[in-house]
Amino acid sequence: MNRALVGGLAGAAAVAAAAAVWWWWPASEAPAAPTSPSASPSATPSTTSPSPSASATPSPAPEPTLAWGPTLAEWDAALADAQALSVEQAAGQVLVAAVSTTSADAVETLVGDLGLGGVIVMGDAVTDADGVRALTEAAQRGGADRDWDTIVSVDQEGGAVSRLRPLVPGLPSFMAAGAAQDKDAVRSIYAQAAVDMSELGFTMDFAPVADVTIGLDDPIIRARSAGSDPDAVAATVDAAVAGFVDAGVTPVIKHFPGHGSVTTDSHQALPVQSATVAELAARDLVPFASAIEAGAPAIMMGHIAVAEWGVGPATLEPAAYAHLREEMGFDGVIVTDALNMGAVQSGRAAGSAAVEALVAGADVLLMSPDPAAARAAIVEAVRAGDVSRDRLDEAAARVILLSRWTAGIERTADAGDTYARDLAVAGATVAAADCAAPWVADTVSISGGFAGDRQALANGLAEHGVAVGPGGTSIAIVGADDGRASADVVVALGGPWGLSGSTADVYVGLYGRSADAMAGLADVLVGAASPGGDWPVNVDVPFETCAP
Repeated sequence: MNRALVGGLAGAAAVAAAAAVWWWWPASEAPAAPTSPSASPSATPSTTSPSPSASATPSPAPEPTLAWGPTLAEWDAALADAQALSVEQAAGQVLVAAVSTTSADAVETLVGDLGLGGVIVMGDAVTDADGVRALTEAAQRGGADRDWDTIVSVDQEGGAVSRLRPLVPGLPSFMAAGAAQDKDAVRSIYAQAAVDMSELGFTMDFAPVADVTIGLDDPIIRARSAGSDPDAVAATVDAAVAGFVDAGVTPVIKHFPGHGSVTTDSHQALPVQSATVAELAARDLVPFASAIEAGAPAIMMGHIAVAEWGVGPATLEPAAYAHLREEMGFDGVIVTDALNMGAVQSGRAAGSAAVEALVAGADVLLMSPDPAAARAAIVEAVRAGDVSRDRLDEAAARVILLSRWTAGIERTADAGDTYARDLAVAGATVAAADCAAPWVADTVSISGGFAGDRQALANGLAEHGVAVGPGGTSIAIVGADDGRASADVVVALGGPWGLSGSTADVYVGLYGRSADAMAGLADVLVGAASPGGDWPVNVDVPFETCAP
C-alpha cells in the first residue's frame, strides 16, 4: 500500500475503499495522494459524519480522485480497457504521430492502421478552417472503433510558436501573459484561445511553457517563457492552465525540468543542466510544482540531461520520471518532447527512443520519426520482456483516462475574437518619463522591424486617426530580443532585453508582432487602453513602469 495514499485519506473505511483500485499502480510509479478535484494534493477528502444529534441525513463520503480530477474508479475502468487491448493496439495507443499532410483520408488511415492514441497537426497541414476540421474529424474517425476519443493536438503557444497562425487571432508570446498583472484576465484570454482550438477539433495543446528563462543566454525559450521570476512564472502558468481546462482543451505544460536555463537547443543537441536537483527545485521546478498542486493534467518531459538523474536526456531516464511522480506527486499524464529531435535521435535506431522513453516512465510518445517503426519496436520489446505489459498498460490507461476526462469537461462559452488584442494590452509594459497617455501625436514616423510590422502598427494607429507621415512622434520597432534603437518611442516586439541599450522617452515591451498585437499597441499608445504589464525580466531603463 502506498503510504501517500494512506496519508491522503481519512478513516479506515476510506483507505479500504481506495485500496480496491489503487493496487494497479506499480510502486515506482505510484501517484500522490488522491484529492477532491478542487483541493490541493495535500488536502484530504472528508469522511466525517455529522454529530449523532444532528437531524440532517449524513452525506456520503466523496469518492477519492486523482489530483487533476478523475476518480479512482474511472482510472480502474481505463486500466481494464487498456488490458483488454492487444499488444499491437496498446502500443499504438501510447503514440501521438505528426500530421503534415492536408489529406483527411491519409490521416484516417494513419490512425486506424496503427491504432494511434493521437496525432499532432503540424504547420504544413494547416490551410483553412475547413481543411483543419477535416483533418481533426478524420483523426476521430480513425479511432472510431473504441469508446474514447483520439487525442488531436497542436503546438499553439502564441508568438513564434503558432501553428494555427492563419486561422485564429495572433496571440503574443507567453511573456505577455507573464507581464500582465491581471491573472484573471490571463485565464479568460487562454480560455477563449482554447475555445477557438476546440471549435477546430483540437483536444490538446502543447502549452503553456513553464520554463523560467535566463535571458539572452537561453537560445530557444526566451519570450516563450512568462519571465525570469519562478513564482511569477508559476502564477502565469496556473492561470493559463485553468483557462485551457475551462474550454475543454488539455494543456500540456513544458518542458520539465525546465529548458529556460540551459544554453543548448535540444532540437539540435542534448542540453546539459549544470544545476543540482536541489537548485532546480528552488528555481526551474517551481512553476511545475505549482501547476501540479493546482491540478495540471499533463506535463511534457524535456530532452535535458540532469547529472543526478543520469547522463541521458530526462526523457529517457527513469530517475527523472521518478522525481516527477514520487518527489513532486504528479499523477497525471507525462508526454515526451518530440522524439524526432536531435537530443534523442543521434545514434539510435528507428523506434528505440520510443521504447527507452516508455521503459523510463513516459505515457505518451510524441512524434517518433517513424510511428510504424516505433509501434513495431514497442511490440517486439514487450514480447522480448524488455518492456513489461504492465508498464505498457499503465501508459495506455493514462491516455484513455485523459481522453475521457477531457471529453467530459463542461466548456466555457465563446466570448469573441478580441483576446489576442486584449492580451497585448494586458501585457504591454510601458516605462515613460511621463505616464500620462497619449504617447504619440497625430502624426508618427515608424522605423525598424519588418515591413509587415510597420504596416500593422500603421493600420492600428489609423483606427484612432493617427497618420504616418513626416514629423510628429518617432516610433522605432525592435524585432530582435537584443535589438536596440533610439526614438521618441521604442517598442520591443520580442524579449525586451535590448531596451536596456536603447534611448527613448517611452519604452514599450509588447512581446508580440501579430496584427492583433500591433492593434493592441496602438490602443495603448493613443491612450484608448491602459497598459497592464510590468517587466517580466530585468530591464534597465531610466523610468518606472506606468503599471496599473
